[in-house]
Amino acid sequence: MAVFEIMKRYTGENENSNLSCGGNLAFLNLKQGEKVLDLGCGRGEETLQAAELVGENGFTWGLDITPKMIERAQERLTQGSLKNVKFLISSMEKIPLEDASLDAVISNCAINHVEDKVAVYREIHRILKPGGRFVVSDIMTDTPLPLEIRQDPEAVAACFGGAITVDEYEKALVAAGFNTLEIFKERHYVKNGYEMISRTFQGQKRHYAC
Repeated sequence: MAVFEIMKRYTGENENSNLSCGGNLAFLNLKQGEKVLDLGCGRGEETLQAAELVGENGFTWGLDITPKMIERAQERLTQGSLKNVKFLISSMEKIPLEDASLDAVISNCAINHVEDKVAVYREIHRILKPGGRFVVSDIMTDTPLPLEIRQDPEAVAACFGGAITVDEYEKALVAAGFNTLEIFKERHYVKNGYEMISRTFQGQKRHYAC
């Protein structure tokens, strides 16, 4: 996938947008002292909200591949008094955090931009503690998109070209180690003539067997 072209689109037309498709914090039920990652954080709005929810004894990271977005997020951070936040520039397939170090992960309409979704969810599984959970909003389809759409960086950047089918998405979750899924909300809509599904859902890393 042409990541550079997608990044260019983000820092141009879409730099004032969070490219979001669902507020996840309402479903995550964060607690004081928890550690959480906002994956594909954009300008960091939900990252900062999460930092307030986990309090000074907790910590929140925001990760985005686009330097301009992280620059905007840092600007927002410096305008406030939060000390329990750090923003990272990185791909979702290689998250620079330790194994089993987080209580929760949120991601808002970002994972669809990555071609290898199994790799992303394996990273989420790796960094979550046993019993840790994620809440993700992302887009899917009932039937595969045409190849020319899936290979079009403009379509991917427009938050529909990177969508895979519901069946493919659920298989990616299982391949990464997540065997149960709780769906909070789902919306069907049409984007550029293609039928799309926006879904917000939760998964959990299983506790190790005794």
